[in-house]
Amino acid sequence: MSLVFRGISHRFGDVVAADGVDLEIARGEITCLFGPSGCGKTTLLRIAAGLEPIQAGTIILDGKTLASPENEVAPEHRPIGMVFQDYVLFPHMTVEKNIAFGVKGMKNAKAATQAQIEAFDLGKLARRYPHELSGGQQQRVALARALAREPGALLLDEPFASIDSVLRRQLREELRRVLIERNVAVALVTHDPEEALALGDTIALMRAGRIVETRSPEALFHEPQTLDSAQIFPGSQTVQGIIKNGELNTPIGVFDATGLCDGPGVAVVRAGALSVHADDQGDHVVAEYRFVGPDWIAYVDIPSQRQRLRVSVASALSDGVRVSISCNQGRVFCFEKQ
Repeated sequence: MSLVFRGISHRFGDVVAADGVDLEIARGEITCLFGPSGCGKTTLLRIAAGLEPIQAGTIILDGKTLASPENEVAPEHRPIGMVFQDYVLFPHMTVEKNIAFGVKGMKNAKAATQAQIEAFDLGKLARRYPHELSGGQQQRVALARALAREPGALLLDEPFASIDSVLRRQLREELRRVLIERNVAVALVTHDPEEALALGDTIALMRAGRIVETRSPEALFHEPQTLDSAQIFPGSQTVQGIIKNGELNTPIGVFDATGLCDGPGVAVVRAGALSVHADDQGDHVVAEYRFVGPDWIAYVDIPSQRQRLRVSVASALSDGVRVSISCNQGRVFCFEKQ
């Protein structure tokens, strides 16, 4: 039982929003569509929800075709819930009535509404209006409304965009718990790597309308297949270099590039891979250092590339000190420059 995107292609004039996208999301699984703005993430959700007419491909949920160029199930008849970036709550309706709208026409609408109010702990807020709620509370109402019909799939478009960053971590944990309990197939759009890693059982990396890699966070960490996936982890940095005879030569060292073609290359350096020590003959200079707790961060200039690298250090280094850089080879991944 799953939500399937099969061969989805879509254009807006000359702009390719989706280019042969294939993706399957099982019930009880959260897949994060991750990539920069304009890569086609939201378009895929809108096609699945029926808000955008399908041009090519098929949307299938639990074995039933919901959309193809030949036939489309109306949005209101699709067992799919969607939560928009701004939640789209009706401002003139209370929390209770907003949720009730999601089950309008059902025989057990009143019971279903009450069940959602209890499930999302909204009892004390039931008679309030959206403008009287915090961003996190509005999100819970939008989720309750989307899940009221017990859909087979849930689509979330940047669900934390309107929420204060201080609350995001707590709300992510709460959201993941709720979604797993509901056993729905979840497609969540985000361009925040921390969010994708915190919520996704699987991460589908998108670029220019295509999914370039779909893997678990663990697999992406240990064996990234693309430059995009190698850079997704917080603290990662890139250093340019030249690949020759299976080695990538960079200003901070030479790295294994077996199997890569000679030419321009990029080393993705993960957090914690670099260390520095004072060296009067060193090639690099500490431009600035700052305490970030529990360590200091030294910003080291790479003059040949007009670049500045961040290096965690146990104690402060003076501005202008020359240093040498050491690198843990196991935390560096090499790619041909795209």
